[in-house]
Amino acid sequence: MVNGIPTQDPETKPASADPEINQGRLAFLKAAGSLAAVVALGGLLEACENAGLVTPQAAPTFTGPTPTSPIGSDGHPPTPTATVTPLPVPTPTPTATATATATSTPTPTATPLLRSERARIAHLLRRAGFGASEEELNQYEAMGLAGTVDYLLDYEHVDDSALEAKLQSLNFDLTKTGDLQRWWLLRMVYSKRPVREKMTLFWHGLLTSGVSRVSRAEYMWKQNQLFRQQALGSFPVLLKAVSRDPAMLIWLDSQSNKKSAPNENFARELMELFSMGVGNYTEQDVRESARAFTGWSLGSTGFTFNAAQHDDGVKQFLGQSGPFTGDDIIDIIVRQPAAADYICGKLFRFFAYDPPEPTILATLHTTFVDNGYSTKAVMRALLTSEAFFAPNAYRSRIKSPAEFVVGTLRTLSITTDGNTLPNLLARMGQTLFDPPSVAGWPGGPAWINSVTLLERVNFANLVATNRKNFDPRGMITKGNPTPKEVLDYFINHLLDGNIAPSESAVMNTYSDDVARIATPDAAARAIAYLVLGSPDFQLA
Repeated sequence: MVNGIPTQDPETKPASADPEINQGRLAFLKAAGSLAAVVALGGLLEACENAGLVTPQAAPTFTGPTPTSPIGSDGHPPTPTATVTPLPVPTPTPTATATATATSTPTPTATPLLRSERARIAHLLRRAGFGASEEELNQYEAMGLAGTVDYLLDYEHVDDSALEAKLQSLNFDLTKTGDLQRWWLLRMVYSKRPVREKMTLFWHGLLTSGVSRVSRAEYMWKQNQLFRQQALGSFPVLLKAVSRDPAMLIWLDSQSNKKSAPNENFARELMELFSMGVGNYTEQDVRESARAFTGWSLGSTGFTFNAAQHDDGVKQFLGQSGPFTGDDIIDIIVRQPAAADYICGKLFRFFAYDPPEPTILATLHTTFVDNGYSTKAVMRALLTSEAFFAPNAYRSRIKSPAEFVVGTLRTLSITTDGNTLPNLLARMGQTLFDPPSVAGWPGGPAWINSVTLLERVNFANLVATNRKNFDPRGMITKGNPTPKEVLDYFINHLLDGNIAPSESAVMNTYSDDVARIATPDAAARAIAYLVLGSPDFQLA
């Protein structure tokens, strides 16, 4: 092994058969590994360290076998499928909900980095989904930018039956965390409704629960399905459903919230992390809110309301008075201006950049309120805004491990049964269904350090050297492409053709060198590895 790259290709002749070819291949692999380390690992890490975003860490020593591929099955027989009770549709307290105003989707002005509509669509698909294969990108380009936004957001009419059939064929046992993680990752990779899965990921990181405390994977599945069903729905409806969700009832101790001893955990996080943020409520509001949620509990079939344990007295909450229930508390919260600012800010930071300008936040705030607290209305305004396509939105977010791994597989059309994906993500710092705290994953620069970045580069190597499901030269329509043409293809497909002149010079010099010393297939794989491990590909 040289920098994680096998020094002998199993498909080539043994060294004794053709020593000249193998010596050349060895030299090439050494160059590939060294250059990739300089451009990908060193370049990104140094940039982060210079910006004060990363604390250098020692490279890890991993025990146990290293996966040979992110794709393919482990060969074990499938686990019998458990019967899981279908997720009940929450019945929220009736509230007046305005109908979203139908408007035509505007076309934003191009920025220097997003000169072509194809580049703008690719940016949209990375942020609103997990990227797109060349075939998908061609289809979206034919729709145009405005048509693509409509297609992504109005996904109810998009047929996703092929995904459901694929998942059913794998016989997942959704009472097991590993199977549940694979089930969701495959949804991200193969769904024709990418916005729904991206929104599910957003809600999972905001309205958090973790299987390490909940202990029952099927409860996490139910919560995940809730986020999927309410992905672009009404925010108060989602909050009311989450307050009844079995995983959340356990995660924040709501099941022990009784009239005689109110538990404040859910009441506090509901305001601090889920809806308004610190500074917009008092400790008295926390105590009064906790009283309103007393009697909410978990039975053998899910949420139950124990009237005998509910405090039906008058509460003083956020300046209002009454015998409020938990649903009343949520209605009052959502009507606060701070709630609109909070959720619109969270959405903008996740999908665009941080921080949003006050004028942008004000526009999204108005959209949210005028459309009955509709997440879909905010997302349409966000994804069609000038700010979403502005220079400071482009390649400005470090991809989460889920975005990086899923995006790589999806963009390169690599088939997978998801068997090794959960462990890959965990080593990069993200264990789905088990965030590190009630605040979720910190994200941003926290995703990158010398340990997790090494895992990303190793994953790029696994993809590039996998001959079963990845043929870099075969992706190019022109027959027998040169290394330079391979490089141009991957820079265009993976990086929108945008790359710093210094990196472009290094990569072009490298493609010229490998053309002289490597086989066409080996050269193409090394070039693909170089681009996949580049700093720019770590950014969405």
